[in-house]
Formats: sequence, C-alpha cells, structure tokens
Amino acid sequence: MPDWTYIPLKDPAAGLLGSRARAQKGGLRLITTIARLPLGRWVIRGFDYTYDHPEAAVQSSKETFASPIGVEVTKETEATRTAFASMGFGFARESGSLPSQARRSKATTASELLAELDAGATLLVANEATIAEGPATAQRVNEAIAARSHVDNVVEPVQWLKPWTWPAWVWAFWLGVAMVCGGLGATVIALGPVTLGYDEAFLGASLAELEAMNRRLVPFIQHDRITMAGCMMAIGFNDIGFAFAMRRGWRWARAGFAFAGAIGFPTFFLFLGYRFFDPLHFAVAVGFFPLYLGGVFGRRLPPTWSARLDVDQRVRRRALEAQLMMVLLALGVLLSGFFIMSVGLRDVLIPSDRVYLGNDQQYFAAALDGRLLRFIAHDRAGFGGALASLGAGLLTTALWGWRAGEQSTWWMLLVASTAGFGAALAIHIAVGYVDFFHLVPVYVGIAWVARVLYLSNDWFKARP
Repeated sequence: MPDWTYIPLKDPAAGLLGSRARAQKGGLRLITTIARLPLGRWVIRGFDYTYDHPEAAVQSSKETFASPIGVEVTKETEATRTAFASMGFGFARESGSLPSQARRSKATTASELLAELDAGATLLVANEATIAEGPATAQRVNEAIAARSHVDNVVEPVQWLKPWTWPAWVWAFWLGVAMVCGGLGATVIALGPVTLGYDEAFLGASLAELEAMNRRLVPFIQHDRITMAGCMMAIGFNDIGFAFAMRRGWRWARAGFAFAGAIGFPTFFLFLGYRFFDPLHFAVAVGFFPLYLGGVFGRRLPPTWSARLDVDQRVRRRALEAQLMMVLLALGVLLSGFFIMSVGLRDVLIPSDRVYLGNDQQYFAAALDGRLLRFIAHDRAGFGGALASLGAGLLTTALWGWRAGEQSTWWMLLVASTAGFGAALAIHIAVGYVDFFHLVPVYVGIAWVARVLYLSNDWFKARP
C-alpha cells in the first residue's frame, strides 16, 4: 500500500479488522499478492514512481543492496522480496538471514534513519519507521541520499532563440502555453461568432437559422465549447507544471506528461465516429504534436531537486490525506472523460440536455438530416477526450508529484482547477443551464479541490 492510503486509512482499517496488527498483515498480504502478478512489480512501482537511485546503493563484501534501508520479515518469499524491492527497500529478510552489516534501528522517522546512516551505519533494519511512516520510507531516504549527490547542480540556462538546443522541459512548457492560448482562442470564438464557416457548411445552416430552430440551441453549443476551452486551459497549466518539474530533473514528470498526451492526442480521431472533419482542430493537433514529442523525447537535465524529510508529521499526514483525495478526484475526471466520449459517440444528449433544450432526442436526430446531432456529438466527444487527458495528467501528478517543498505543483493545481471548474460553472450560469444534478460534479469538484489545497498548503510550501 502506498503512503497515501497507508497513513490516512490505517486507523479506519484497524477499527474495521479489529486491530492494527491485522490491518498491517492485510496490507502486506495485498502487496505480496500484487507482486506475484506478471506485471506486479511495475504496478507497485507505479504507486509512487519508485526507482533505484544508484547514489543510495550499498556495496558489501558479498552483494550489492539498492538501498541501505531494509526490513525484517517473518517469512521470506520471492513475492515478499519483490514487493519490498519494488517499494525501494534494499532487502527483506528473515532474522536468521539478515545481512551481516545490518543493524536493527529504533528510529520511527525517515529523517532519524538518515541521521543514523550519517553517524556511520551501513545497513538498517527499519521496521519501526516503516510501520510508523509507511512503505515509502525507504524511497524517501534513498531520494534524500541521491539529492545530496547533485546539491551543486544548477539549472542549465535556456537559449530561447535556438530551439535545437532546448531540453525536454522547454518543449513541454511551450505546449502548456500553446494549450492555454488555444483555450483562450476557443473561448473568444465561442463568445463571438460561435460557429465558423466550415461548421455552417457542414450543418447547411447559418447561426441565425440555428437560433430560429431552437432559441437555446446556440447557448447550448456555447456551453459545450467554453467548457471544452476551460479544460484545454487546465491541461495547459498541468503541462506547465510538468515542465517546471522536468526542469528540476524529476523523472516522474516526463512520464506523466507522456501519459497525458498519449490519451489526449489520439482522441482527435474520434471524428471518424461522427463524420465531421474539423480543420481547426486538426491544425491545432498537428501544430501542437511536435511540442509534445519534444517534451517526451527531448534532452533530460541533470537533477536539481531536493528531498525534504524534516517536515512536521502533522503536516505530512494532512498532505497524504489530500493526496488520497486528489487521486480519487483525478480518477473521477479520467473516467468522466471516457464516459463523455462514449456518450458523444452514442447517445449524445443526456436527459438534462433534453430538458434544457426543450426537445427530445428524435427531434435533433432528424434535424438537418442528422447533421445537427453529429455536430453536437463532435463537440461532446472532443470535450470527453480533453477531460480524459486532463484526468490522466492530474492522476500522475497526484500519484508521483506529491513532494514536500514543490510549490509549483500546488500553484498548478490551483490555477488548473480554477480554469477548468471556473469556466464550466460560469458558462452554465450564463446560459441558464443550472440543473442542480447536472452541476453536482462541478460543485463537488470545487469543494474537493479547495479541501485538497487547504490540507496540502504547508506541505508544498515547506521551506528547508
């Protein structure tokens, strides 16, 4: 179990199962079960983007340990070794087979473990600290050791007029800026002409004719397009957050950036489902894609990040509660995106849409020889794809980027949430589409993010 479930849920789990010992055994049983799966090791590493830091490796007379931090287990199995190694531990052994240099530590925090290593310890059996602080204890110590090795590194200056010299983070940064500008441009279009020439050519009707068909049809189209524009801006701010983390050499940021784009860019081809080719959408996708490739495959910078172990335990616990909340929210956004994509390709209009428009599905299916419904589906499915991409970006940030002192992550969450939820709420109110149940996800999302930002504020803004 990652720390963001272990710490917030261990007391409820202990109450449910009858004791903390049962809860710990249940968690260990779960993680070893996952380790037995064909890709179990990578699933466990994916909880926190765990990887081995060469700087933390310890060489003994007989073997090399990936970390100086290990645990003593009652029964050593291949699954147990795999599970703990995947979480960053150097060893997981029974008492009779502990490494000769290993010393049982009484430390209960990662910072105390690091202090023991500084005092001369080579290998530490850290059961008490792992139980107290969570399974990421070894990884946190490993990162602190690795951070010391690059403390003298400086961020490489950027030659802005020479794109062929740009590292990956600059490409990711410009994609974020482009997405924000694209969202602003889409907002201007939606508030101004609403439809463009090729839209009207596909529909075979002018904006005035659409208004004559149904007085709420044009505001409905505006509501879809501005909600999409807000989502684009949120994606852009998320990409900028990835870029700043990549600039400091965090490996997780490139992986998160790649994953979000791998979901977002292919959704352009959803036009095959509604037979409406959008040339502006195509131009944007083609123009932005090289920036994405540069961010994924561009040059990586030497790390300059730091690892904080001395954060107050109450601050850390609150931050882990916020992390769990953010993981759940991001999963909700991701799944909502796929749901909206499927609706856009199938039903198109949900019940509250039909109530707002005052017509049933058959009316729109027949209007303009079916082109009107396909036109709305184009906007709806495109928004679903963007929402899924945003959810993927937020999920990887929540899983992997929850690092003490990383202020840019906190600000990214604030600005991206403001852009996404703010645009959705504002346009719904502006066009009078205020069905309570339709807007419940927006209301809950705003309150949820506000709570996340409140709980994690001291964590992300912690100073050395």
